[in-house]
Amino acid sequence: MLKGLTGKSIVVTGAGAGIGAATCRRLVAEGAQVVAADIDLAAAEAIAKEIGSNAVALRADVSTPDGAAACVSAAVDAFGRLDAFHANAGVEGRAHLVSDFDLAMYELVFGVNVRGAFLCASAALRRLTSQGDGGGILFTSSLASLQGTPSMAIYTASKHAVHGLVRCLAREVSPGIRVNALAPGVVDTRMMRSLEQSMGAAGGTDAATLRAGLEAAVPMRRYASVDEIAATAAWILSDEVPYVHGETITVGGGLTP
Repeated sequence: MLKGLTGKSIVVTGAGAGIGAATCRRLVAEGAQVVAADIDLAAAEAIAKEIGSNAVALRADVSTPDGAAACVSAAVDAFGRLDAFHANAGVEGRAHLVSDFDLAMYELVFGVNVRGAFLCASAALRRLTSQGDGGGILFTSSLASLQGTPSMAIYTASKHAVHGLVRCLAREVSPGIRVNALAPGVVDTRMMRSLEQSMGAAGGTDAATLRAGLEAAVPMRRYASVDEIAATAAWILSDEVPYVHGETITVGGGLTP
C-alpha cells in the first residue's frame, strides 16, 4: 500500500472512462475515498457503483466556475473534507493545420483543458488553504506539453499552458500543498483512438498505420495501459514522494521530448 492515501478524500475529474476511471479504482484500492466527477453523469455513476461505498458520482462541467466548485463541495459533503484534487478532465479536439484554424474547436479545447485547469485549481486551493493542513493537486497533462506535433497545435498549446500553470503554482501555494502534472505519452484510451483517426487523416494515412508508427517510436514498443498511468497518479498523490512539487512527470515508455 502507498503511504498516506488511506482515508483521504480525493476528487478525480474526467472519471467516467480512461485514465480517470482507472485512477479512481486505484485510489480506492489504496484506501482513499473518491468523488468521480464527469460531464457524463451515467459514466460517473457506473464507475462509482463499480467501486462501491468509497466513491460518489458527480456530474460536473469543469469549464465553468460552478462545475469546479461543485467538485470540491461534493468531497466535503460526502467525506467531510478535501485532501487532493486530480484535474484529469480533458478533450483532444481534432488534428488540423493552424492555417485552417477552427475557433470553435479552440474554444472547446481551451475551455476544458486550460480554463478547467485554472478553475479546478482555484476551487481546490481555496478549500485546501482554509483547512490549513496541506494537500495535493495533480493535473493530467501530456508529453505534448513538452514538445510540438504537426497538426496538433491547439491541443499542444493547451497542455503547454498546464505545464506553465504548475510551475507558477509551485511558487504560489502554501507550504504543505503539492502541485504536479502527470504527462503520459501514448495511452490506450478512447482519446488516443480519436487522435489516431484525425492525425491519420491529416497525414494522409489510416488510423492503424498511424498507430503502428506511434508504437514503433516508443522504446517499449507499445502504448501504456490506463492502469499504468493510474498507478503513477496514485504515487504522486501519496506521501511516498513528499518532495515532488512543481514537476511535470513524464510516463512515456522511454519516449521523451
